[in-house]
Amino acid sequence: MPKRRGATKNNVLSWLKRGDGQGEGLNYKPFLHVRDVPSKGRSAMVKGLCTGRTHHYLSDIEYGYHILSEYATNVIDIREQYALLPWEETQLIANTLGISHSVFLGTDTPIVMTSDIVLTIIDDTKTHLHALCIKPSSELDPKNPKFERTLEKLLIEKTYWQTRCVPWTLCTEKMLPTSRVRNLNLLRTAMVSREHDWLNSKLSEFVPLFKQLCMEQHSLNTLLSRISEHFNITVDDAFTLFGRSVWMRLLPVDLDASVIAHEFPIPLSFLDRESYLNV
Repeated sequence: MPKRRGATKNNVLSWLKRGDGQGEGLNYKPFLHVRDVPSKGRSAMVKGLCTGRTHHYLSDIEYGYHILSEYATNVIDIREQYALLPWEETQLIANTLGISHSVFLGTDTPIVMTSDIVLTIIDDTKTHLHALCIKPSSELDPKNPKFERTLEKLLIEKTYWQTRCVPWTLCTEKMLPTSRVRNLNLLRTAMVSREHDWLNSKLSEFVPLFKQLCMEQHSLNTLLSRISEHFNITVDDAFTLFGRSVWMRLLPVDLDASVIAHEFPIPLSFLDRESYLNV
């Protein structure tokens, strides 16, 4: 049954017994799926580059933070709709704080609270968690009639992670680097298409050639056309090489300068451009 209304204690115990909201990596099961709750904007089911499993996101904002997390070099696991367990703990926190705990619609059954994204981050040889709570900025507007209640629920979640000494960050769409997210999303298809893995052997030759042509201020369309002729591949294959080289950090493309467009030149980042010119 959908995890939105009418749930009983037995329903919740059944969900937890089968591992919803638990696990790691490929074996992680999000507690909520896109079918379970109304999306705030567009929902998304995406194959993870980091985990290899299907991720469930309930809004464009959540998906934006997922893309940034995948691109980060120190993130080794991404778990969305992460259950705050044991189930009773958030209820105890709410009681201690004098806050009413949310219940499933039409029942007195406490919900299983979740964090939107929990990252596993590696520093040197040590790993630690970082929880992200992702909200539209409109929900944090004091003029919003649900503002006070939103703060109460956030306090429960924040307290849960504080007891574990896990960093907890409240995120909104205003904190997203828009151009970077759009560019990574545009190029992400190149990483997902496993049928194009045969192109990887061409990356070592592709990167210096792309840099050379890029410095001549050609449009992306022109670059891809010339590269496709050089390698005797399709323009789509050339775009795949471009996307992979960016995601794999082989090309110093300035992802924050502007949204990548086929009719314009590709901006190299300043420091990397200078180092290239000095070779």
